[in-house]
Amino acid sequence: MTQPGTTSIDFQRLLQGRYEADRLPADFSPERIVPDFGFNVLNPLGLLYVPIVDHHYLRNGGKKPIWPNRKPFAVCLTHDVDEVSLRSLEEARRMRWSQIKGNPSVLKKTENVLGLGLDWHRYGGKKDPLHCYELWLKAEAKLNVRSTFFFWPGIRHITRSHPSDCRYDLGDWVLFDRQKGTVSEMIQEIDRRSWEIGLHPSWFSFDDVDEMKRQKEALEKVLGHEVVSVRQHYLHYDVRTTPRIHHQAGFKYDSTLGFNDNVGFRFGTCYPWHLYDLSCEEEMPILEIPLIIQDSAMLSQGKGLRLDEETAFMYITQITETVEQVGGVLTLLWHPNYILEADWWNLYLRTLHYLKEKNAWFGSIQEIGNWWEGIERGEEIRTP
Repeated sequence: MTQPGTTSIDFQRLLQGRYEADRLPADFSPERIVPDFGFNVLNPLGLLYVPIVDHHYLRNGGKKPIWPNRKPFAVCLTHDVDEVSLRSLEEARRMRWSQIKGNPSVLKKTENVLGLGLDWHRYGGKKDPLHCYELWLKAEAKLNVRSTFFFWPGIRHITRSHPSDCRYDLGDWVLFDRQKGTVSEMIQEIDRRSWEIGLHPSWFSFDDVDEMKRQKEALEKVLGHEVVSVRQHYLHYDVRTTPRIHHQAGFKYDSTLGFNDNVGFRFGTCYPWHLYDLSCEEEMPILEIPLIIQDSAMLSQGKGLRLDEETAFMYITQITETVEQVGGVLTLLWHPNYILEADWWNLYLRTLHYLKEKNAWFGSIQEIGNWWEGIERGEEIRTP
C-alpha cells in the first residue's frame, strides 16, 4: 500500500473535487448513481482507509482540532429515514402506481391503484415492526448522545420522482413511543427531544435548486424552524453542481460525501471542510462533514463489502483508530429500517458503547458544524 506522504496527489485538487469530476464516466447522467469507490483516485493507491490530507496537515505543523472537554476526536451519528412503515397500505399503493405508470391497460391501472392484488396479510391490522423509532432515541439517550435524523420531505412535495425515492408522506400514520400520530408529529417530537432533523431530498434534487428549496421548506414548515443540514438520498450527488445547489438552497452543512459500497475517506480527510464551486471557481460557506462508515456498505449481502457482524466491527475499530490518530470526525450512518436485522442493530449498540469507551465527543451534524466554525474563527474553546 502507498504510504502517506509518498503519493503525488494534489490535496487542494482533491478537496475541491477536481479529481472526482475528472474521473466521472463518459456516460454519467442524472439517471445514473454517482460512481462509487472504484472510480475514486485514492482507490488504486490503496489509500481509501487513510486520511492522507489530515496526515499531511499535521506533518507540516498543523495542530489537531480541540473538541469539547478536550476529547481526542468526535463522533457524528446519523440516520437516513428511508422508510417509516413496513405495512403501510398507502405506501404500497404509491409504489404500485409508480410501477404501472405507462401501462396502456386502464383496468390494470385501476386494480393496482385500488390496492387489488396486494398482500393483505402483510398490510393488515398487525402492529408494524418499523414503528419503533423511539428505540434509537432511547439507545442514544442512555449514553447521553444525540444524532441527526435525515427525513424525506414527503411524496407530495416531489415534482419529479425516481424509482429509488422514498414513498412515505408526512401525513402517513405511524406509532411512535406507543402514541399514534403522523410522520410530521413524529418528526416534531424527535426535534423537541433535542435530536437534529435534516433533509433527505429526492434523487432529482441534486441539480435542481427550486426542487431543493421546495423540499427544504416543506420540512421547515413541519418543524417551525430552519433546517441547516442535508444528505442526498442514495448519496446521489454531482460534485460539479450539487455543492452550489445546497448553498443556494440555504444549507449550512452537508454530509453526503462517503461511499455506498465501501467505508473510508472519499476526499482523503475526516476533518470538515468548505466545499468548492467548480463552475465559479470559489470556495463556498457550506461545510462538508464527510460520511465515513455506512451500515449497508458493510452489512448488505447484495452489494458493498458483504460483511458479517464481527468483521464489520473490525473495520469500525480500524477506521476509528485512524480517525483518533488525527483527531477528526467519525461520521456514521445507520438506517432505522434495518432495526429489523438483529446483527445490524446489535452492531450499532456495540459500536455506541465502544465509541463511548474511547472517550469521543458525540455531536449532531449541526453541533459538529457549529463547533468547527468556532475553531475556524479562532474562538476560545468552550464547552457547550
